[in-house]
Amino acid sequence: MALEKNENYFELTDESDRASAIEAQFNEDALEEARRKIAPETSPDFDGVHCIDCGEKIMAARLKLGKIRCIDCQTLKEKQSRIFG
Repeated sequence: MALEKNENYFELTDESDRASAIEAQFNEDALEEARRKIAPETSPDFDGVHCIDCGEKIMAARLKLGKIRCIDCQTLKEKQSRIFG
């Protein structure tokens, strides 16, 4: 029983089917969010070596992961996004 995203789960009459549909949607949303978070970042200002925010050299391990900010700038960005949404 495949459900379309945003389908009204309460139209399902069986509680088990409804719970399964909601759980499946929750899992799909979590997977999409995880994929989005690990996707390589891009920016026209990125030179492939230096942080786009402060200009410091990015560690090789972070570059391999497709990151465009140093740890300090990424931490600051994440804190600001939690505060300001």
